[in-house]
Amino acid sequence: MPRRSFVRSVAALALAACCGGALAQAKPSSIRYVVPYPAGGAADQITRLVAHDAAAILGVPIVIENKGGAAGMIAAETVLQAEPDGATFFVGSNAPIVINQAIYKKMSYDPAKDFIPVAGMGKAPLLLVTRKDLGAADLPALVALGKREDGKLTMGSASSGNITHLAGEHAASQMGFKVTHVPFKGSAPAITSLMGGNIDIMFDALPSCMAQAQAGRIVPLAILDDQRFPQLADVPTARELGFPGLEAAAWFGVMARASTPQPAIEAMNQAINQALQQPALVEKLRRIGAQPMPGSQQEFAGFIDAERKQWMPLAKSLGVQAD
Repeated sequence: MPRRSFVRSVAALALAACCGGALAQAKPSSIRYVVPYPAGGAADQITRLVAHDAAAILGVPIVIENKGGAAGMIAAETVLQAEPDGATFFVGSNAPIVINQAIYKKMSYDPAKDFIPVAGMGKAPLLLVTRKDLGAADLPALVALGKREDGKLTMGSASSGNITHLAGEHAASQMGFKVTHVPFKGSAPAITSLMGGNIDIMFDALPSCMAQAQAGRIVPLAILDDQRFPQLADVPTARELGFPGLEAAAWFGVMARASTPQPAIEAMNQAINQALQQPALVEKLRRIGAQPMPGSQQEFAGFIDAERKQWMPLAKSLGVQAD
């Protein structure tokens, strides 16, 4: 039996087993991925690409449901209200799984206890971009402007607590100036506002802003990664420009309710990893500015733990609070 067919059969059996009981021997008729941001942003793009191939492997359609708002917490609560039967999953990311705990005084769920990491899907480095008429053609010019107009530059983000918020606050502090934060309900509306001249700068994930940067609608100044990105080869890294350590990425992975049966979790992890091994999908992800995040359930859990250790203390030290 071909490997793909074998994996599909194993995944289907696992999904059927997860339903349990004599009355529920069939696998789910469909699976729902609840995305905590609107359509068009990095989360949505990466999820749709991965879900398309994972659904083919599982032999079950995966429906994408976008539920933006409250830094991903509305979507998280939606999943926690659904039956833990392996038919509903949460697309976790930096904010609802890590950063929110550091900047919100009260949350309706505990990310570490209420969700189980299933599988990583993709991550994308952040890109510092400005509106065309800001008058800062490069990073030194922006830093000079920021210091001269300390606190007056407006910085958009995908939401309060999003990595585009926290990493932006951190980067601005390292560059020596303050910004006025303007949160949006997702990267797509924030970039639209930037192009319209309503905000000044943004530290956005590549899939949400790369096309606009390539088209000249916004000005890319620096990428927050350890190396340049091939599709934006002329854009230097922050390290090259004298700011080592300014590296940040938006990441997205599938999470399940804590009481979801392990067979369903294992089946989903296998399907996503099988999808991420396909060269065509890897190329599609890289084309939009993302990198695949394959790995076991335990490796994804370890990655999230490392993110918590890095970003939660930083959020508290910066005094970042939800707007």
